[in-house]
Amino acid sequence: MKYLPFTLESIFNQNYKDFQVLVVDNNSQDETVDFIRKNYPEVTVFQNKKNLGFAKANNQGIRLLHSPFVLLCNPDIILENNWLEIIMKNTAAEKYHEVGSWGGKLLKLKPHDDEINQSDKTTIIDSCGLQITKNRKIIELGAGQDSAEFTNDQVVFGCSGALVLYKRELLDDCLIKTPTCPAGEYFDENFFAYKEDIDLAWRARILGWQSRFVSGAIAYHVRSASGSENTSYLEIIKSRRQLSPITKYYSYRNHLFLLIKNEFPKNFLTNIWRIKWLEFRKVCYFIIFEPKNILAWWAVMKMLPNMLAKRRQIFKQAKINSLEMAKWIK
Repeated sequence: MKYLPFTLESIFNQNYKDFQVLVVDNNSQDETVDFIRKNYPEVTVFQNKKNLGFAKANNQGIRLLHSPFVLLCNPDIILENNWLEIIMKNTAAEKYHEVGSWGGKLLKLKPHDDEINQSDKTTIIDSCGLQITKNRKIIELGAGQDSAEFTNDQVVFGCSGALVLYKRELLDDCLIKTPTCPAGEYFDENFFAYKEDIDLAWRARILGWQSRFVSGAIAYHVRSASGSENTSYLEIIKSRRQLSPITKYYSYRNHLFLLIKNEFPKNFLTNIWRIKWLEFRKVCYFIIFEPKNILAWWAVMKMLPNMLAKRRQIFKQAKINSLEMAKWIK
């Protein structure tokens, strides 16, 4: 609630006006719904009676909308007034017909309990897209660097789910139907929360879609922890202490889901020693400092048949091969 007024204000101050706003409320207890209905009657609110998680709630929102594009926006985002205008101009370029998702330059916004001021905006990058490494860490491109370092538009592995515009065609193409959800899942609802945006980006890449980083579209994001390629182990440990136990559990479990569902066997074998070394260090750390995360392996084993069934659906429709995917593993 403390960020939502500033998020909504930045949305309705956009130069580009052809949009509608839907808020999916996951049973919040901070008077969010009352605030929206009182101050933003033009916003549609869909209320859940319990917290269904990021994945399922966003799937609800996507189904309720019938537009050619869907923009996902976290409630702790502040958009510059020209963000949507710049992104929509990019979508209109015919040469980008294979692009199905767009993200701008997310900069860090200082956490704040009161009114957000211009001084709370920084020039430190939060994310310029997603990047996959040879040991299968997924990092935020440019995280921690100065905004001046990323001034060129480029194709990226994927876009952060905190603020991303999807083409409806991509979403429909990536839909996975399951016995528990015959209508299909855009985001994998077994993930509940965390890394489902990476899963969708990876799946879209397998199905031949591209993602594009648009450097001129600037927004600001409050994030307690994020990682880059150059983040030291001490910095990682320090940032993990800011996270709740459930966040760390889901993050680790869903990382394993990512590999099971989306990895090409040939690419996995090519980088197997890098992957095993990282996973070994994780397990050692968890045993000493976060033993509850080891329970993620039990959850993975229980859900393995479900994940393998989804994997079969994905690779049955694959449009690229392992060599093409390997180009994105840095």
